[in-house]
Amino acid sequence: MLAGCFGVTVQEAKLRSLQEESGQIEKHLQLVGDPDTSAAFDFHNQLTAAQLLLQVETGDASFRLVRLRQYLAKNY
Repeated sequence: MLAGCFGVTVQEAKLRSLQEESGQIEKHLQLVGDPDTSAAFDFHNQLTAAQLLLQVETGDASFRLVRLRQYLAKNY
């Protein structure tokens, strides 16, 4: 059971970290606004790609956390 609780703690920390990082990217995207130079477009595209990857990772971490909690509730 202790290992399961540790797993929940690890997944919660990972999820919080991903959410914080996503918030930072969102702030940067707002700062870029409507890009008007090629460098700004490149930066905007990099941020958008990073945001998409973070959304996938956040969804995965959320799913794992829910499943782990369900497993622990059923088995302990």
